[in-house]
Amino acid sequence: MSGFARLLHVEASPRGSRSRSSAVARWLIDRIAPDTVETLNLFDADLPPFDGAVMEGRYALIAGEAVSPEVAAQWEAIRARIDHFLSFDAWLFSVPMWNFGIPYPLKHYVDLITHPGMTFTVDQTGVTGLASGRTAILVGSGALDIRPDGPMAALDHQMAFMRTWLNFIGVTDIRTVDVRPTYGMAEEVEAAMQRAYEEADALTAALSRPERV
Repeated sequence: MSGFARLLHVEASPRGSRSRSSAVARWLIDRIAPDTVETLNLFDADLPPFDGAVMEGRYALIAGEAVSPEVAAQWEAIRARIDHFLSFDAWLFSVPMWNFGIPYPLKHYVDLITHPGMTFTVDQTGVTGLASGRTAILVGSGALDIRPDGPMAALDHQMAFMRTWLNFIGVTDIRTVDVRPTYGMAEEVEAAMQRAYEEADALTAALSRPERV
């Protein structure tokens, strides 16, 4: 329906079937019906470390200096992660709010795949993202109503971070679905879920419309 050949669902919740952001993401996937869907649950993924030695190795590689076989292998693994990410024409991120921001494995993943010469370049004209031409869908959930017109919009360090990062790597087609608030009386949470499913349906319809020429 959407015309996506390959969609990657980046799942940033460890709660499985109890995750509200994941539930809405699966609802969207069923309706968007891309040709190929792959799910990457970041709590199950074997993400390579990104520590001081790895960082210093990157600086050395950029400078054309020799590095140890271990460091070279670490950067080959990171490059493979980036190539995998860029092989999709759409990404669906299901992101719960943790302490005003994003869950730590998602930040780890972002740090692993955001590097000069790999997902962006820098020259005298500025930064050019290398992930342009793709679509990103953000399904964000949380107990706080941080929607732009919500009472706690100033506390958005979740969706704002994701949009800023995606823009930085060149993604301009960013769609969002909010699942909030997810804490409160049962009827309030159910109403939030219903709004999210309705937003997801509206997004599905928008993605299925042919582009104007």
